[in-house]
Amino acid sequence: MKDEPTRKSYSQIVKLIFEDAQESIKSLDSNINNLNTKLSAIVGFGVVLIKSAGNLSDQSLEITGSEWSGLLSCYSCSVLKALTLILLVISTVLSVRALLPRKEDGKDQIISPAEQVEKCLELSEDEYRLLFIKEYDQAIESLVKRRDWKAKQLNWSGEALVAAATLSALDLLLALSLK
Repeated sequence: MKDEPTRKSYSQIVKLIFEDAQESIKSLDSNINNLNTKLSAIVGFGVVLIKSAGNLSDQSLEITGSEWSGLLSCYSCSVLKALTLILLVISTVLSVRALLPRKEDGKDQIISPAEQVEKCLELSEDEYRLLFIKEYDQAIESLVKRRDWKAKQLNWSGEALVAAATLSALDLLLALSLK
C-alpha cells in the first residue's frame, strides 16, 4: 500500500518549494549586483587608463651617424599606444553595455497588486503559492540568463583590459630601450 501524501504534507512541500524559489531569486539578484560592482570598477579603471594612455610614449629616436642623421619615428610605440587605447575603449564599452538595463523577452516579471486580486482572490494558500512558484520559475530563468550574460561581458572586458595593460607595458619597455 502506497503512502499517500496528506493535505498537510502537500502544503508543507509547496511552502518549501516557494521559500526555496524566493531564496534562489535573492541569490541570483545578489550575484548580479556583485557583477555590476565589478563592471563599474572596470569602467572606472578604463576611463582613468584611457586618460593615462594618452601619455604613453610614441617618441622619436634620434640617430646620428657619419653618413646620415635625423629623427626616426618609433612606429612600434605609436602602434602599441593606438592598440592600447582601442582595447581600453573596448573594455569600457563592454562594461557600460553590460551595466545598461536589458528588456527581457517583452514579458513583465512583476505582478501588480490589482492583477493579484483579480487572479488570486479565490485561491487557497497552496494554490496561491503554486501560482507564484510558476512566476518565480520564469523569473529565475530570466535572472540566470542575465547573470550569465553579464559574467560573459565582464570576462571579455577584463581580458581587453589585461591586453591593454600588456601592450602599455610593452610600449613603455620599448620606449625605454630606445633611449
